[in-house]
Amino acid sequence: MFDSLVHTVLGFVNQYGYVAVFVYMVLETSFILHFVPSEIVVPFAASQLVHDPVSFVLFDVDATAGATVGSYVAYMLFGRYGERVLERYGYLIHVSERDIERSQAVFLRYGESSVFWARMFPLLRALISIPAGLAEMEMRRFVLYSAGGAALFNTGLTYLVYTGSGTTSPLGVVLNLIRAEIAGDIVYVQLHARFVIILLGLTGLLAAVVWMARDWIRVNPNAAKLVVLHVIRLVGLLIGGIFIIGALLSPQHSFTVITSVWNDPRVWVRLGFSDQLALLLTGLLFGFGGLGIYELGQLLRLSHVRSLFERLSSRFRE
Repeated sequence: MFDSLVHTVLGFVNQYGYVAVFVYMVLETSFILHFVPSEIVVPFAASQLVHDPVSFVLFDVDATAGATVGSYVAYMLFGRYGERVLERYGYLIHVSERDIERSQAVFLRYGESSVFWARMFPLLRALISIPAGLAEMEMRRFVLYSAGGAALFNTGLTYLVYTGSGTTSPLGVVLNLIRAEIAGDIVYVQLHARFVIILLGLTGLLAAVVWMARDWIRVNPNAAKLVVLHVIRLVGLLIGGIFIIGALLSPQHSFTVITSVWNDPRVWVRLGFSDQLALLLTGLLFGFGGLGIYELGQLLRLSHVRSLFERLSSRFRE
């Protein structure tokens, strides 16, 4: 029965592509098909759908989105109705009391960070949602940790399949891009010396402001953190909005103007995207990047960072 179920899932993936991958990942991480392992389905799907760097990224995003949605479903289900659902329907989702106790032990020992790294281990990848839900872990942190762990897991499996299929290695693509960027930056500094000097001046001015406000920052660290996060979010949304508006109104002209002072959007063009898509993707990265940093910064407690640095420094002294 297990073999036939696996073959059925693989058949759907072969027929419906990205949609089937997304649906399967949702079903697996929400405990409906968690006994059909990702270690089989994801590599097979990657071998069918991943052929170049663009499809590599699309596949990774698709699988990670499905895993995150499924994890969220399990989190909500077990967080609200945990004991009752496990007691009545645990046999249907093939979860034993021993599995639950094992996942709870991991969560209690390693804390909320286990939601991140447990996504990379068989069985525990889906089970970790149960203790997180029962402990009523903060939803935003749960989603971020789940998405990060799922992204690493999917990227690793996809990378192994991609590099083993005779296609250009993603690592080689990245290294080539880095080399091209370094060479381009050298040329950029030579051609835009005045603009670089202005940027260095603004950076120095910002450093001077921070230095002058160091006493206030030391007394009000949380308020200072909020100011920085608001500025990052505002700048990200502003720059992202400029890129997106330029892409929609006059993509070729906007691309020419922007890349005359900033080379980075050309990376998307090297990957095969048009000028308009390059601007749109760069704008979305800025916008969502600013929002993501703001949300992550809200979750980050300065006291935890301070205690971490103190522990690291004490170990270093020892």
